[in-house]
Amino acid sequence: MISDVDISISQNKNTPVPFELHGFTNFVMENRSQVFVFGADIAGKAVAQLLKKNGLEINCFIDNNDNKCSMEIDGKHVHHSSKLSEIDKNSVVLIASTYIADIISQLESYGLQNWAPISFLVDHYNQVDFRALINGDLQKNHAGGEFTKDFIGFTIDNMVNSQKKYLDENLLFIRSVDLVLTEKCSLKCKDCANLMQYYQNPVNIEKQELLNDLADLMTVADEVNEIRIIGGEPLMNKDFHDISVTAASYKNIKKVVIYTNGTICPPDQKLEQLKNEKVFIFITTYGELSRNSEKLRLKLEEFEIQHNCQPAYGWTECGGIGVWGRSPQQNKKIFDNCCAKHFTTMTDGKLFRCPFSANVERLMAIPQANSDFVSVRNARNNPHKKELIKKKLRWFLREKPFLSACDSCNGRTYGDPEITPGIQSKNPIEYTLFERHE
Repeated sequence: MISDVDISISQNKNTPVPFELHGFTNFVMENRSQVFVFGADIAGKAVAQLLKKNGLEINCFIDNNDNKCSMEIDGKHVHHSSKLSEIDKNSVVLIASTYIADIISQLESYGLQNWAPISFLVDHYNQVDFRALINGDLQKNHAGGEFTKDFIGFTIDNMVNSQKKYLDENLLFIRSVDLVLTEKCSLKCKDCANLMQYYQNPVNIEKQELLNDLADLMTVADEVNEIRIIGGEPLMNKDFHDISVTAASYKNIKKVVIYTNGTICPPDQKLEQLKNEKVFIFITTYGELSRNSEKLRLKLEEFEIQHNCQPAYGWTECGGIGVWGRSPQQNKKIFDNCCAKHFTTMTDGKLFRCPFSANVERLMAIPQANSDFVSVRNARNNPHKKELIKKKLRWFLREKPFLSACDSCNGRTYGDPEITPGIQSKNPIEYTLFERHE
């Protein structure tokens, strides 16, 4: 069972599909529509199972990630989104993605107007035990790893909330914010997408600076669905637990997720403080390198802290820094197809669209590009500044066409060939340093 979400979703003027189960079913039956699910992951699987309960079979799954398209889910094919052009325009597409605005735009560009979010279906079946519904092979990701039972409910709850809030144009809703606690990492992965392999003299960010920046952010944002506590390895910052607990205390923060590589198991007194319905710990393992992952997992079970533990997967060659000299049109294409463009990241009181952009700025690895971020510093002390920042962020987070940093990125597109994660670099990787001016 997932938690109730405190906002109902209203019918959207752009689609004729009713956002309630009885009306949806009648629409499908009366129009003899085929039903597709866009999103071949936990939430998409759950929706297909819920429709079965209502006597409806989906045609197949659709996904932007080509790496998921060589499998079947419960006997249904997963097709790449390039197949959208072949779908009958009378079809109905259920969107099982947190980034619903992007998918709506993608569907409508193919003339597919009969779309609907999955949130109304999950709401209708809100007493269902999703952890029991997603079992057996349904628990496996496309790389063969399994999600733990905690992660199933966590994922569906996040998606329902995100879909509802994204479709409310009156809210400054941010799906997730990566809060960078440290440049230090207990590993030195040469292909790290967050560019930790480039830091020559990594430092921890001071606790008070982080708390002040968080206060400014939450003054501006109406809601953040998920604060992601990251680094580097966030457990290398001795104050990670205090920062996480403080983040969880904000009413307009729904979840706090700590991402760790399983190399460190903190003291019991720190872990005990993380027993909070908002806090979730995600352990990504790298074989023998994650030497304390099992110890940490057992401790989290002992303290009844929500968590997921699984091997790393889905890495692509996006950890390099270059200067490609692309045209604006080419960089826009890189940005449009980026799977990380909504991984909002905060560091130095600035919000960036992605961790790559945030870290090339921290590293000063690209020419100065002040348009690549929005500063929220001191927003809580200046009501006029707060409103200006809020207006700027609405455009920056939803409409900005591309970043200057895109021209230094290899690209991070759904379906890029996957590489072996966690290969270590003996020394920090050298790069070109650019000057900064006030």
